Amino acid sequence: MKQPDFTIVTPSFRQLDYLASCIASVADQQGANVEHIIQDGGTEGFAGFAHQIEKKWPNRPGYRRTMISEKDEGMYDAINRGLKKGSGAICAYLNCDEQYLPGALEEAGKLFLKKPDVDVILGDVLVIDPKGQAICHRKMVKPGLAHTWTCHFAALTAGIFFRRKLVEEGILFDTRYRAAADAEWFVRVLRSGKRIRCLQKTTSTFAEDGANLGLSPVAKEERTRLDTSAPAMLRIFRPAWVWGHRFRRLLRGAYRAEDVNYQIYVSGKDRRESFFASKLRTTWPGRMWSR
Repeated sequence: MKQPDFTIVTPSFRQLDYLASCIASVADQQGANVEHIIQDGGTEGFAGFAHQIEKKWPNRPGYRRTMISEKDEGMYDAINRGLKKGSGAICAYLNCDEQYLPGALEEAGKLFLKKPDVDVILGDVLVIDPKGQAICHRKMVKPGLAHTWTCHFAALTAGIFFRRKLVEEGILFDTRYRAAADAEWFVRVLRSGKRIRCLQKTTSTFAEDGANLGLSPVAKEERTRLDTSAPAMLRIFRPAWVWGHRFRRLLRGAYRAEDVNYQIYVSGKDRRESFFASKLRTTWPGRMWSR
């Protein structure tokens, strides 16, 4: 395969059922050359799983997959390892419980080609339940520095794409964070002056099963740690950043419920299945940042 357009990294540990669908959603992407690096932390049975996947989704022109099993220091260490091994001009990471929708990489690639000054692209994301039914539609607006640093990270990583130059500049994930490294990473992206653009297309899905790391006590402690690292002036005006972010979402139409058709892989299926959600809400039930 020629130089890949995309390097997609998937950190893996004991989620092989989800991982099978995640891999399929990358392997069937059209219109882009992609390498998919699965960085597993030592899941039992991973070698046999990799052999089965090779039969279903062999390498082909425009698609190459590397499956690695080695001890790591957590999810973000695994992502960093995979990013360093890759060679694609555009990078992303896709967790086991996430998938790309058809045409996602082609759409992101087109915008990067059209906007050579853009460093990071944000796609919209569907939050789904383990059976594939849509819970909400998270439409992206560009996160502000003050809001991201002192409140919460408003983007979902399943829809984030960035140029390799961030990796080359050392803007990798801080492994001192076990659950909130994506938010801390984005603070550094914003502080470095990188240009960010919203794709305004839905690229990805994220499965909400009630046990996600972002809801854990560790995540809450790390979010507090990141908040308190911000300058005092930013922390003082925290309510202003919250309402400012909501106002920008309102202007973007990010609160508008819409009908959504989507196609994803479900456990045990070799083909995408079609789903429809009528007037799908945009707020995320049970999440304080869904308001």
